[in-house]
Order: sequence, then C-alpha cells, then structure tokens
Amino acid sequence: MDILVTAFTPFGGMEKNMSSAVMNILPDEIGDKRVSKLLIPTSYERAFNELHRYLSEHRVDAVLLTGQAGRSKLTVERIAINIGDEAMADNDGVVYCDHVLVPDGPAAYFSTLPIKRICEAADCAVSNSAGTYACNCVMYKTLHFLDGSGVNCGFIHIPSSGSAEKWADELKKVINCL
Repeated sequence: MDILVTAFTPFGGMEKNMSSAVMNILPDEIGDKRVSKLLIPTSYERAFNELHRYLSEHRVDAVLLTGQAGRSKLTVERIAINIGDEAMADNDGVVYCDHVLVPDGPAAYFSTLPIKRICEAADCAVSNSAGTYACNCVMYKTLHFLDGSGVNCGFIHIPSSGSAEKWADELKKVINCL
C-alpha cells in the first residue's frame, strides 16, 4: 500500500511547522506501507496545485494530509467545507473572506479515513471542523479531486507543541490503520 503524507511550511511568522518536522522523521516504510512525503506551501492556491501535480503523476492508495494546530493531541478532521475565511494571510499574502473554494462544489466533504479506528489506535481525538484556513482548503480540494477514485483521504492536525518524535510515533499508529 502506498501512502502519501503531506505537511505544510511554516506560516504566520513561525520558524517551524510541527507537521513538517513530524513528516521529515517518518520512515519510508511503516509495516507493509510505503510512505511518500510532500511538503506543500501554506498557500491557498499553491498547496493544492503542488498536491494535484503529485497525485496526477503518482498512484497512491491513501493521502494523509497534516498540518499544525494549537491542540493537546492529534486531531482527525471529519469535515472540510467549501469556504475559505481567515483574517490571517497565507504565505502569499492572500486573505480569504467568504471565498468559495470550488465553484459548484458541494458544501462539504467528509474524510474517507477510518476515523474511529484511528482514534482507538492512536492518542488522538475527532475534530468536526478543519477550520477555514489553508488546512481546510487543501483537505476540501483534495477530497473533491479524489471523489469517486477509491483513494482514501483525510486530514490530521498535529499539536504545535511537544516533541516531533512523540507525534511521529502517534502518526505511525495512524498510518497502520490505513
């Protein structure tokens, strides 16, 4: 099984993004799963454009999108909505206010990951909203692109504090559930 794990670059003046720190220490194989890694910019447009290019050129069985949030444990996002709306600019200086991500797209997509099984296996919780910043944007656009393809996809927020090694160990448990 081929799994693509993505992570974001730092944003908002931060020096690091925990998602990229965790992704960088993941091994290339976890059990019987091959893990590919893709660092994407914290940009509403460029993040999905780079991911789209990768998915158009490579066959994967699952996509595990990751980002950073100020939470105490991993959170598996259940829903991505078709809206961008955040006062903070992305790394390209773009601010979305009530911006429809995919014209004529559905209002929302649900993660296709086994959320409950993941939460039983790893130290994580379910979150019912990926927010309205770049994380939600890339989750929504990726689920829209993959809709009907049979490729499972979802998003996990990684705490911004704590040790990258600890969160990588928990993310390995998530990957084992896929």
